Amino acid sequence: MSSTTGFRKRAAAVLGATALIVAGGVATALPASAGPNCPSGYHCVFSASIANNNKHAFFNSDADFTNDYFDVYNRVVNDEVHAASNSSDSGYESHYYRDINYGGGLLFCVNPGSSVDSWQLTDDAVDGDGRSQGGEASSLKVRSTTSVPCF
Repeated sequence: MSSTTGFRKRAAAVLGATALIVAGGVATALPASAGPNCPSGYHCVFSASIANNNKHAFFNSDADFTNDYFDVYNRVVNDEVHAASNSSDSGYESHYYRDINYGGGLLFCVNPGSSVDSWQLTDDAVDGDGRSQGGEASSLKVRSTTSVPCF
């Protein structure tokens, strides 16, 4: 075997190994990390649809959206979330709750590399009334993979 061929095989083995995680002795591919319109590593919420640039990006959990503001129109995020995108690069799910401090019950969750748009969430067009999913989120808990079905 030539030194070039040996180098290529070693490089391929190293590159292949970096694309896998060993969990419980089983090698698994890393999850997709790019949710639409959201920077890598972040969990994003939108005031309308995902195509809308009026968003707020979270890197970690946030127990209280009342002090967070959307980028473009400077509106408070609390009870104004109508879409979400998850660009976690570590396989974390985004869990959105009705009330601050993760209270009021889970509204919806988003898998890494996925999203939920406004048309996929129930919405009664009255933000903050507690009767639907859209326009109700007040906190985000970033969680490792769960058995909860997510978007």
